[in-house]
Amino acid sequence: MTPDTLELRNLAVVAELIVKSAQKRRESRGLHYTLDCPEKSAVAKDTVLPGYR
Repeated sequence: MTPDTLELRNLAVVAELIVKSAQKRRESRGLHYTLDCPEKSAVAKDTVLPGYR
């Protein structure tokens, strides 16, 4: 494995986590804006992706 290969893998993992987090969020907050749920909750909750490495 080269450093470039490891960095590419890490970028892919981060991209996957961002997409999965955005899909789970049922509100619009920050860059995760969705037309289905345009309102923002009064209290921000962390998006937890259980079982991820």
